[in-house]
Amino acid sequence: MDILGTVISISDTPNTQNYYFVVNKESKITKGLFVETETREGILIGRVEEIIKTNRYFTQPETISNYEISIDTIFPTDKWEYIICKVKCLGTISNSSIKKVNYPVSPGQAIAIATNENLNKLFKFDENGIYIGNLLNHSIDVKISMNRLFQKHLAILALSGAGKSYATCVLLEEILNRNEEQGKVGGIIIDPHGEYTSFAYDDRFSSKINLIKGKDIRINTSKLSYYAKEFLPNLSFAQERDLLKIIKQLKGNDDVFSIKEIMTEIEKSEEIKQATKEVLLANLNLLNSLRIFGYYDSPSPESLISPGIISILDISEITNNKKKQIIVSYFLRELFNKRVHRRIPPFVAFIEEAHNFAPEKSNKEIFSKPVIEKIAREGRKFNALLCLISQRPVHLSTTSLSQCNTHMYLRITNPYDLDHIGRSCEGLTRDLLNSINSLEVGEAVIVGEAASYPLFIKIREKTVCDIETNKSLEDEAKEFSEIDNNKKRDINELMK
Repeated sequence: MDILGTVISISDTPNTQNYYFVVNKESKITKGLFVETETREGILIGRVEEIIKTNRYFTQPETISNYEISIDTIFPTDKWEYIICKVKCLGTISNSSIKKVNYPVSPGQAIAIATNENLNKLFKFDENGIYIGNLLNHSIDVKISMNRLFQKHLAILALSGAGKSYATCVLLEEILNRNEEQGKVGGIIIDPHGEYTSFAYDDRFSSKINLIKGKDIRINTSKLSYYAKEFLPNLSFAQERDLLKIIKQLKGNDDVFSIKEIMTEIEKSEEIKQATKEVLLANLNLLNSLRIFGYYDSPSPESLISPGIISILDISEITNNKKKQIIVSYFLRELFNKRVHRRIPPFVAFIEEAHNFAPEKSNKEIFSKPVIEKIAREGRKFNALLCLISQRPVHLSTTSLSQCNTHMYLRITNPYDLDHIGRSCEGLTRDLLNSINSLEVGEAVIVGEAASYPLFIKIREKTVCDIETNKSLEDEAKEFSEIDNNKKRDINELMK
C-alpha cells in the first residue's frame, strides 16, 4: 500500500466530517481522489476536496516585501514547501457493511489511495449493472444497478454541448445490450432534434429500434371523447358536453370517423345552439389543421413498448409546438394507463428538452406537463419510469424534477440553474454545486438513489455510429455558397 501522507490536527479537525493530511513529497495527489485510512470503526473512505500548498517562509507578506532580493537566494525555501489536503469523510467500511462516520481518524494516521475493492463496496457497484464509464482518478468501471438508476426516475442535466445527449446514448446502448437474465425493459424516446435516430441506422442496434417519424404519427379521432378537455381547453362545460354527444353518436355507428365528420354532424345538429356551433367548429378546425388526427392510432401505443426494444418518436421535423405537445401528452398518457393495467411491460420514457414539455411556468396549451408530473409522482409504483433530459433546469417543473431521485449532472454554469437544482435535490451541498460548475465535457457527477455518495465519473465512449445532424458554421456557409453559385451558373447557361 502506497502511503500518500499523514493526518494532521488543524482547524478543529480531524472530526467526523473532515480531516487534513500532509502529503509526502514524492506522492502525486489530485483533487477528487478517493483515499482511505484506518479508524477504530473500520476503514474510513474520504474524497480529497481541496489541495493547499503552503510554505512557512511566505506566511508574512510584510516580511517578504522588505527583502530587496529574492528570499530564495537567502533561505532554503524549497525545503519548507509542503502540501495539505482537505478530505471529506464519506463512510466507514466494517465487516463488508457501510456505516456513516461516527468517530474521527486519529492524527498521525497514514493515508493511502482507496482500493478498488473498497470503492466497489462503498458505491455498491453491480457487475451486471449499467456500465456508464469510469470513476474519475481511479481505474474502476462504474456499473450501477438498473433498479437503482431508473426505478425512482432519473434526471440528466447539463448546459448545451456538455454531453448530456452523449451520456443518454450510453444509457440507451446499455439497455439495448441487456439479456433476458439481466432483465430487459422497453423504452421510448421523445426526440425533438433527431439526435437519437442514428440507432436506427447502425447495424448493431437497428433490429432493436422502432423509429417513428413525426409525419407518420396519427391519433385516433374517437379518442377525443377522452381528451376533449385536455386538447380543447377553452371549451365551456356546455360546449364540451355537446361535442361529446356528437362523438358518442358517431362511435355508436361502429365506424371510423375524422374531425371533418364531427364538424359536419355539429353543423347538421338542431339541438346545438348556433353560438356553440361556431365555437366548436372554430376549435375543431384548428385541431384539424394540425393534421395529426386520423381513423386509427399510428403507431398504436401497445406497439411502442416491447422488452429490449426502444421506440424513437422523431418529432424534429414538426415545427408546431401545439402538435408536439399533443403527441407527447397522448402517447405518454396512453402508455402510463396501459402500464397501470399491466398491458405493456415496464418501460423508461426518455424526454429530451424536458423543460419544453414540463415547464415550471405553463399555460393551457402545455398539454404534456400534467401527464409528466403524474408519471413522476406515481409511475415508480408501476415501473413506468422517466428520464428527464434538460439544459435549463430552472425552466423545468419543480414537481417533476424533485421526484427524480437520481440526478446526473454534467457541466452547468448558469447560477439560476444551479440554484434551482440545489433547491430541487436533497443532499446537494454548496461544495458539490461548485464542483458541477467546473466539470469538463464528458465528466459527470451522479447523486441520489443510484449513488450512496456523490459519484464523479468520466462517461465511457459510445459505440453507436453518428449521423450528420449539424455542420459547423464554416462548412454550412461554404456549402450554401457552392449551391448558390451552381444555381447562378445554371441560370446563366439557360440564358445563353
